Amino acid sequence: MEILGLVDVPLSLLLCLAATVLIYIYGTWNYNYFKKQGIPGPQPTCCIGNTGPNLGHDLYAWSKRYGTVFGIFLGRTPAYIIADLEILKEVMVKSFDNFRNHRIFSVPYPLNLGVGFMEDAAWKRVRNTVSPTFTAVKLRRICGAINDCARTLTANFSKVMQKNAGVNVKACFGAFSMDVICQAAFGIKVDSQTDFNHPFVVHAMSMFRPTKLALAFSVLSAAVPALEPVFSKLGYGIIPRKSVAFFATITDEMMKQRRNDKTHHREGTDFLQMMMDASIEEGKDNNNDDGQTVKHSVRHLSTDEIVAQCITFFVAGYDTTGTALTFISYNLAKNLDVQEKAYGEIKEMLGNEEPNYENIGKLKYLDNVISESLRLYPPGFVLDRCVSETTQIKGLTFSKGQTILIPVMAIHRNPQLYDDPDSFKPERFEDQDKTIAFQSFGFGPRACIGMRLALVELKVALVNVLRAVKFNRMPETPEVLTFAQNPTFLQTDKDIILKVSPRC
Repeated sequence: MEILGLVDVPLSLLLCLAATVLIYIYGTWNYNYFKKQGIPGPQPTCCIGNTGPNLGHDLYAWSKRYGTVFGIFLGRTPAYIIADLEILKEVMVKSFDNFRNHRIFSVPYPLNLGVGFMEDAAWKRVRNTVSPTFTAVKLRRICGAINDCARTLTANFSKVMQKNAGVNVKACFGAFSMDVICQAAFGIKVDSQTDFNHPFVVHAMSMFRPTKLALAFSVLSAAVPALEPVFSKLGYGIIPRKSVAFFATITDEMMKQRRNDKTHHREGTDFLQMMMDASIEEGKDNNNDDGQTVKHSVRHLSTDEIVAQCITFFVAGYDTTGTALTFISYNLAKNLDVQEKAYGEIKEMLGNEEPNYENIGKLKYLDNVISESLRLYPPGFVLDRCVSETTQIKGLTFSKGQTILIPVMAIHRNPQLYDDPDSFKPERFEDQDKTIAFQSFGFGPRACIGMRLALVELKVALVNVLRAVKFNRMPETPEVLTFAQNPTFLQTDKDIILKVSPRC
C-alpha cells in the first residue's frame, strides 16, 4: 500500500501499527484517573498497570514515597492504597456496610464458598454460623490437642540440639501447624512433623507457593480481567485446583463416614463436627399456645459450604501460624534478653503446669513478644476491601466496585505510629493498646475469624518449646531479612536457620 504516493508499506505492517496503537489506547486510556483528582502514585505500565508478583513489598516502598493515601492500577483498574487510620476507621468499622466485601478473584470450587470469599448476606450467614466455633468453650477443648502437637515439636527440636548445620525452623513450625489443624479441624493425627512429604503438607504448601507461571497469569488476569476465570478453569490460578480438590475429597469422605457411623459422638469436638452440627435442616412450622404458626430460624451450612470452610481453615491457618512462629523464634534468637525474660515469665507464672486456655492469659510479656513480632512481620501483609456503595470520606470518592488495598507493613512501620518502628521492642505493647494501627488480623467485623485460635496455638507452642530449648543465631542467620516475591503473604526468600540448644 502506498502512503501519499511516496512509500510502499505492506498492509500487514499497517495493521500491526494500528493494532499497537489501539492496544496502547485501550491499555492506558484511564491512567489519568488519579492525576485528575490530585492523588499521587507510581507510573503504571500499559495494560499491566502497577501489578506484579512483588506487589505487597512494592506497596510498602511506595507508601514511603507517596504517603498514606495514593493510587495504583491493577491492570487497567484504579485502586486506592489507604494507610490513613481515620479513613480506615470509616472503611473497616463506621461505614463497614459500604466496604463489607473482599476483592473478587476466581478461586476453584468449592473454595469460593469459604467465608473469606463470600459476599454480602451469604458472608454474614456463614460468618455467624462459623463464629461460635472459636468461642472460649470450644477453644478450651482443643488445647489438649495443641499440647500434644507441641510436645512432638519440642521433642523434634530436642533431637537436633547442638546440630552444627542448624535447624530450618520454618519446616518444624510449619509441620506443627499442620498437625494442629488436622487434629483441630478433623480430629485426625497426621505426623507431618516427621514426614515433611506427607500429602497434607505438600498440598497445603502449594497453596502458598504459587509457581512463576501462576504469578505471570495473575498479572495477565489483572490486565484483562475477563481472562481470570478462563485461567482459573484451566488450572492456572494462584490457588491450584489440584490441592483444593485434594482437601475437598478428604473432607467429603470424612463427612460421609461420620454420617454413616451412628455411634459417632455428636457433640462437636473438632472443626468439622462443629460445621456438621451447624448443617441441620430448617425446622418445621409449629403452632404456639395462641394457635399462631411459628417458623423456626435455623442457621444452615450446605455440604459444599462445610467443605469450603474446612479448606479455608487449612489455607488461613497452616502457613500463617507456622510463619508467625518462625519470625518469633528469629526475633528471640536475635534478642536473647527478650528470650530469657519470656522464659522467666513462663517459669514464674505457670511453673510446671500444662499451658491451657486459662493460664496462658497470665503471660502478658509473651503476649507482647508475639504482638511485636506480628507487627514487624505480619504474615498477611496486604489486606483488601471492595466498595459496595459509592462513598465519600475525607474528600475522597470511593466508587462502587473499586478496590481498596491496605498496606499492613507500611502501617506497622510508620514512625508516626510506632517509635523506632524497625526495632524489636515487645515493651511497646505494655503501654500501647492494639488499635486500628495493629492490622495483623485485620480489623472490624471482617477481621480474621480464627484470631483467638491462632493466638492460643502460638502461646501453647512457645510455652512448650521455650521450656526445653533456646534459640540462637547461626553465622548464616541474616541480620536483616529479605523476602520472596509474593503479592499478599510474607515469606522469606531463604530459609531461616537457627541453632537450637538445651535450656538446662
